Amino acid sequence: MKWLSDRIRKIFDIRSGELSISLLMQLYIFLIISALLVVKPTVNALFLSELGADALAEAFVIIAIAAIAGSLLYNKSLERFKLKFLIRYTLIVFTVIFVMMGVLVSLGYFNWFLAYTFYTIVALFALLATSQFWVMANVVFNVREAKRLFGFIGAGGIAGGIFGGYLTSLLAEHTGNGFLLILAGVMIMGCIFVMNSIWRSRVDKLSSFKRKERATVSSENSVKLIFKSRHLTSLAAVIGIGVLVAKLVDYQFSYISSKNIPDSQELASFFGFWFSTFNIVSLIIQLFITRHILAKRGVSTGLAALPVGIVFCCIALLFIPELWIVIVLKGLDGSLKQSLHKSAVELLALPIPSDVKNKTKTFIDVVVDSIATGLAGLILIFIVRAFDLSPIFITILILLLVVAWVAMIHQVRDAYFGTFKEQIISKEHIKIEKRSNSLIRNNMRVIFESGGTKDILYMLDRVPELAHRSLKAPIIKLLNHKDPKVKAEAIRQLKHVDRGQPIGEVQDLIHTHDDDVVLAAMQYLMAQDTKFPKQFFENYLDHESDYISSAALLCLAQETEDNPKLASKYNLDLRINLFLDELDRNEGNFRKQEIIELVKAIGFAKGENRHRFILRYFNDPDPELKTAALVAAGNTSHERFLPLLLDELNEPRFRESAIKAIADYGNSIIAYLSKRYSDPMAPKSLKKYLPDILLELGTNKAIKALLVISQGGPLKYRTRMTDELLKFKKEHGDLEISQKIYFKLIREECDNYKQLQGCYYSQRIVERSKLHPERVISIQETGKRQELIKALNAAMEDNLKRIFNILALHFNSRDVFIAYRGLQSEKRETRAATMEFLEGLITRNYKSQLFPIIESGISSQDAELSEMHDRIQLPNEKQCYYELLQIDDRKINKLVIEVIADSINPDLIPLLVRATTKKDPKVAAAASEAYMKVRNISKTA
Repeated sequence: MKWLSDRIRKIFDIRSGELSISLLMQLYIFLIISALLVVKPTVNALFLSELGADALAEAFVIIAIAAIAGSLLYNKSLERFKLKFLIRYTLIVFTVIFVMMGVLVSLGYFNWFLAYTFYTIVALFALLATSQFWVMANVVFNVREAKRLFGFIGAGGIAGGIFGGYLTSLLAEHTGNGFLLILAGVMIMGCIFVMNSIWRSRVDKLSSFKRKERATVSSENSVKLIFKSRHLTSLAAVIGIGVLVAKLVDYQFSYISSKNIPDSQELASFFGFWFSTFNIVSLIIQLFITRHILAKRGVSTGLAALPVGIVFCCIALLFIPELWIVIVLKGLDGSLKQSLHKSAVELLALPIPSDVKNKTKTFIDVVVDSIATGLAGLILIFIVRAFDLSPIFITILILLLVVAWVAMIHQVRDAYFGTFKEQIISKEHIKIEKRSNSLIRNNMRVIFESGGTKDILYMLDRVPELAHRSLKAPIIKLLNHKDPKVKAEAIRQLKHVDRGQPIGEVQDLIHTHDDDVVLAAMQYLMAQDTKFPKQFFENYLDHESDYISSAALLCLAQETEDNPKLASKYNLDLRINLFLDELDRNEGNFRKQEIIELVKAIGFAKGENRHRFILRYFNDPDPELKTAALVAAGNTSHERFLPLLLDELNEPRFRESAIKAIADYGNSIIAYLSKRYSDPMAPKSLKKYLPDILLELGTNKAIKALLVISQGGPLKYRTRMTDELLKFKKEHGDLEISQKIYFKLIREECDNYKQLQGCYYSQRIVERSKLHPERVISIQETGKRQELIKALNAAMEDNLKRIFNILALHFNSRDVFIAYRGLQSEKRETRAATMEFLEGLITRNYKSQLFPIIESGISSQDAELSEMHDRIQLPNEKQCYYELLQIDDRKINKLVIEVIADSINPDLIPLLVRATTKKDPKVAAAASEAYMKVRNISKTA
């Protein structure tokens, strides 16, 4: 028996403690559907014999009216009674009704009124009893459990359909219809005992808070609740359109089958064979396909499979109106509707708050289903029958309805994942910044008018990302600000909001005695050169004011860096050489700012013969002159300056300027830096600040290089690189990186996580001496091992952070952040909700890599260490240390070495020898010391 139970658990992914409750739930739905398949054909036969098939359309309408009236009574009952009480007494009422129906039929008391009454009662039972079962299933299971178990549990209902149908066929001729109705009542009575057992073993064991949360019912009106919720409205539409399509498909199947098979007995045999076959196919799908699709492909695929299949069959039916096409069409509807599609629809209700769901779910299942059934009846009565339309019209109508169905599926899918997102935000109290560009611009205008200098400069810095013509006037006003820094920055930002004629006020600022303002004004005017007379700029280059002439020279050098024709037009080389000659003769006659602008101009103008002037100020004691030399060195893009600039990364005062200067070399520098980075002898400063250089460069090639580098080197550097990339995306927008690169990075990070996770649990088991019971673990070794376990746990958290940073680079950053916060929650429900939200957020290839490690992490939080062997691949102790020593992390490496040294295990000594060759000198030294310690102890022993 244990062998069978283990096999079932393994095949259907049923975890510890879930098998008994799953079998009870399966038995419950088995009895409900068995009773339905006993009573439904019996009552159908009585109905058809009394009233005929033409009365079915009217019966559909009566069912709709009865369902609406019954739902009002049921909703009032929900407000007064507990869910358990209501389910129990619903079953009792149907038990009594079916027994009374059986007695009446057995006594031969049956007429047209009872025919409609019995037919309506059976339809309401089919809707209400199954709906209540799924409501209870939502109380018993959380989201992740439901995705794994609903397929297995739902198979009980399909098996009940097969069993009930065959049982009715066998007993009908021998026992009579009355006995069958009484038998159905007895089956329903059995459900009461099963339901009580389920409630005791699962729901009653929940905490009082959880029990109350899952089983309470909202006091608000069901219709209001549905229309208030986009999720519920979409769910109701999906169910309603699905029922309407199913009724029309059923009509097509019955109509075309009866035309092809006129003999009633042969037709009954045909129906019996195919209905049984559809149920068997449905059972196979439910047992072996549903769980896989819902777990691996998600709810969206589960919902879309049926309508997509119906579309193909209807298109085929338009061109090939053959019986076998209709059989396939009905087969798709009959097999998928009660298996994959049913499980997917039930999952859609899971994220809805319990009180709302308990109030509205049955209403949707009963009323919406019945209204759709009534609408189908009205279509058949007043359109098809009245105008004597051919089956082609029904086929076209089905196609149109399926288009609406697919649209609603897409809408409910978005609402489904959005509900999980809202749950995470609510339960984890995540504050989402609501960005409004118009509101930010209004704030900008206020600060430009009355803010302090720092605030104004900050807002001016944000103008490029929020550029709008409405900012032009307030920025122009800043040209009269008392602070020169504000004036200069306002000039620089004008190009982002000015698309018309040059601003006259800027030209006036050229005569200001502030180098920064004059330079900014010059740069602005140079950009407008085509709008001025031909010799306009020469007036400034030859101006008597050194503020203007030196700024004009630098501005000209910047603008003509890649335009030798324009440089020649204004004799740039000659002008620079004249300045340098004078500087050589009498440097004291030059203001410092003049020298700064001249040195920068040399950098833009290139020319190796002038590099000596840049080098002259490279070690100048004046920080401003040295900074100018660094900037000029970067602008030259000459290899002779690279070693000097890399050395300056060690100097905090000049680091920012050095980073910008190196980035000015452009994409050509990337290969050189990447090669130096991988060199063990590369300076630490390069390893530490390479991300800053590449981000400053900001090109697509630089970002790709940084992504590649982020998968190598020490773990803390890798995490920092992904952090920096995320900041870069936030400031500059989406990165133009191919999905293949992102997927490769995610796969590598997930592999790293699995390795760390395996080693983490392996060490925890060793710590408790379960992996090696023959060993005696010393107190000293235990202390070091605990430190190692903590370090591994921290490394796993960092690894997960890197994974989500990379996901945030590719997908919506804000949503990825919400998912990351949700996974960190201590609440199991929040973590389960996060998995569902992630399913809608990321694409399938990412899920295949990410979900296994997340699910193992979630389940491991609630599992015993002894169960880890079944869920995670655990290395043995030696293999664990070997893998950890391969990781480029000094702290983990040294802790592993210390644990090995304290264990004094001769089998582990080769690992110490190997570690003495590590590239990290501190790790290699620790390994040598540990090796000597172990060897000395061995000699003493």
